[in-house]
Amino acid sequence: MANYAEKEVKLVEKIGKEMDKLDVTLGKMEDTDSKIKHFYEQEKALHEVKSIIRKENKIEKEEQKAHDKAVENAENWINDQDSLVYQINAEIDKLDNTLGKIDSDENKVKSYLEQKKAIHEIKKIVKKTDQLG
Repeated sequence: MANYAEKEVKLVEKIGKEMDKLDVTLGKMEDTDSKIKHFYEQEKALHEVKSIIRKENKIEKEEQKAHDKAVENAENWINDQDSLVYQINAEIDKLDNTLGKIDSDENKVKSYLEQKKAIHEIKKIVKKTDQLG
């Protein structure tokens, strides 16, 4: 979100311009005694000021919604990444347990195959990461 103080300054400037425009209009009407015309011009200026404030509030609400959505998306992404890291750690732990059970007398080929199987599973998990991004 943009700096709140800057937004406030811009809003006050817009309202100030509207008030200046009202002063000019009322200055031109100085010679007329019609209170109705003065009232109408003042009402018109107040309506415009209210409109400016409503627009600013609407913009701020939309910016807040966008910010909240971005935060939610970031949190979801982090949770997905944490889940994938947990799955990878589980595969590595499973491989360690399997390799720990293999005796040194047993064939090295069995160790190789277990490692290859674990790497394949980890690659599938990493591929999920690519699909999330």
